[in-house]
Amino acid sequence: MDKLVLFCKSYGPDMLRARRMAESVALYNADRLPLYISVPASDLPAFRECFGAIPCRFVTDEEVVAAGAQVNGPLPPSFPGHLLQQLVKLEFWRLGACENYLWLDSDGYFIREFRASDFFATDGTLLTVMNDGREFRDYARKHHRPRLIEDFERLSRKNQAMFGRNGVCHDFGPCPVLWSCRVLAGLANDWLQPRYRTIVDGLLQSQSEIVLYGEYLLSSRAIPLHPIEPLFKVFHYPEQFFEAQAMGEWDHTYAVQGYFGVILQSNWARPRPPKEGGWRKFRKRLQGKG
Repeated sequence: MDKLVLFCKSYGPDMLRARRMAESVALYNADRLPLYISVPASDLPAFRECFGAIPCRFVTDEEVVAAGAQVNGPLPPSFPGHLLQQLVKLEFWRLGACENYLWLDSDGYFIREFRASDFFATDGTLLTVMNDGREFRDYARKHHRPRLIEDFERLSRKNQAMFGRNGVCHDFGPCPVLWSCRVLAGLANDWLQPRYRTIVDGLLQSQSEIVLYGEYLLSSRAIPLHPIEPLFKVFHYPEQFFEAQAMGEWDHTYAVQGYFGVILQSNWARPRPPKEGGWRKFRKRLQGKG
């Protein structure tokens, strides 16, 4: 069993992004940490062909879900599709491949060398991504989008209530995040099972795998807590990216700042031309004319 592996949940529409991510892992992975990629069984042949000789280990979503189903039972017929990918991330530990995993999204890529030691405290404990979400909050305020902060805090409060906490709304992301299998096993066996519930029930109530993990860790202290800032520079919205470009920032800038990689979220960074009206308004804002 490996002490630390990399894990990514992907699917067909994100295949090329996942390949870019895997190529960056191969380039910067100084300790040759294993990279696992979980995809739907129907997408597996295409992924194998696309990735060619890029080093990675494929598993299927069905394998991961089946491992959990031995304990949780079958998924409810109406289980939401958007939560299935979250469930796969939460249940990967059951395959017994590792003690800890750094889970990545397909739309991220590394920009500098990394080693296993970068993700552990001096006492050997896995680090935990946990911060105040400053960049995200600053973006929301700057662009007059208070709803983003309200939604974030509403989700946080909902998960806090599950564990009887009432306090600061922590951001346990953004991805990539570091997860301990000991914490995930504790969530399933020590917190959910005594309440006659499964991880499926917990996720349906939580609606966020990242916040669920983080709030349980805060509640249980299943491992010592060593909070760190985000590992990647994340562009949640196109305005963030193009403002950074206008200021002359690029991958090297973020590497110097200490980030290990960059994420251009796929919900906006798609290979298609933007609406001209939107670009015109954005350019005017950059030039101080709007």
